[in-house]
Amino acid sequence: MANAAATLAETAEHVTVSAHANGFAAEIGGVNLSQGVSDSEFARIHQAFLDHKVLVFRDQPLEDAAHQAFGARFGTLDGHINKSTRQKNMPNVQIFSNVGSDGKTTGVHPEKGTLVWHTDKSYTATPSLTTMLRSPAIAKEGGDTLFADTARAYDALPEATKTRISSLRAVHDWARSRIKSGERPATEEEMAAAPPVDHPIARTHPETGRQTIYVGNHSSHVVGMTVPEGETLLAELEVHATQQQFIYRHKWRVNDVLMWDNRCTLHCVEPYDAAKEKRAVHRVVVKGDKPV
Repeated sequence: MANAAATLAETAEHVTVSAHANGFAAEIGGVNLSQGVSDSEFARIHQAFLDHKVLVFRDQPLEDAAHQAFGARFGTLDGHINKSTRQKNMPNVQIFSNVGSDGKTTGVHPEKGTLVWHTDKSYTATPSLTTMLRSPAIAKEGGDTLFADTARAYDALPEATKTRISSLRAVHDWARSRIKSGERPATEEEMAAAPPVDHPIARTHPETGRQTIYVGNHSSHVVGMTVPEGETLLAELEVHATQQQFIYRHKWRVNDVLMWDNRCTLHCVEPYDAAKEKRAVHRVVVKGDKPV
């Protein structure tokens, strides 16, 4: 084992991990994702992913095939419930863009649900492990993506609150999420594909063992509580988890690749002028496990 560890360190030492101020989020250097990553490079990236929760790869002009291949290193890819945003030839790649076929802005930010705090696909029985975005077009002003560290936020909860939520479960509902974010209603096909599910509010990360606050816009109400009482609790937990000390703000550059751990983070997009600014991201999601 010692020799194997030495070999890993030697072959992946060119992969750099530069953590941000409080250790939440890190920038990865020394890899070319378009050429794929070796096993030793992947091991180093994966450890950084567990350590820092959000990873940034700068100057990575990927095609969709390479983007999809990198995602597949982490597990089974999972197409989005909204089929209208899937890439025609690669349905596991989703495109969020306000650029029309004529090259002009549509004037509308795609998917209003991305503008509010959420964790990806929590409305399914096996929510996303990680999401990977790349940025072929960015807004010059606004359009930052904000992340909240829900593991650190859980640690900062009062002990009485930890005890209170230890056995509580929240219902996560795609249809309800659409209503809350002001988006078009869920279709019958979407509701059949993603019926409401419930998950623990205090989730245990399956790889690190840390407790996290598992809420967000997809969460609807709390099992065993009246709807208003449950909504109040979920809102209080979200407000706590999204305090400034738990936030990493990602300022996009063209050809960034950004990935994050949905099991222990919340995220949202900062508003921008969708009539004036062109913004497009390509998205790949890796299927996760059943929350416990």
